[in-house]
Amino acid sequence: MKRILATIISVSCALVLFAGGVALAQTTNWMDELSGSVSFYKNRYPATNNVPANWEPYLSELTLMKKAAIRGDQETVRVGMSKWFKMLKDRDHGINPKAADELFRIAVLATPFEEYKISVPTK
Repeated sequence: MKRILATIISVSCALVLFAGGVALAQTTNWMDELSGSVSFYKNRYPATNNVPANWEPYLSELTLMKKAAIRGDQETVRVGMSKWFKMLKDRDHGINPKAADELFRIAVLATPFEEYKISVPTK
């Protein structure tokens, strides 16, 4: 009887941990999609007018936001996304305007605005 009870408790705990992991993955999948898109455009548009672009601030900001989302810090994600959209809009760090526009559109489609209470950016 003790073995059956221990098995039931073990299976229940495993299911809870698995469900939490799936929920966490869904919470940050959109950030992974944005990071992948930044990496794609980084390779496609490494320079603007023969001046190397600095894509690292875009990737670093996404990494910080992902860590915040994992901790449940929605405020950091909200502030970080506002900053990220502003960087794209202003073409900070010398990124190609076409890449900035395309990333902006991808981010608008991928970002869960309501979940993080992020204001929809104006272009």
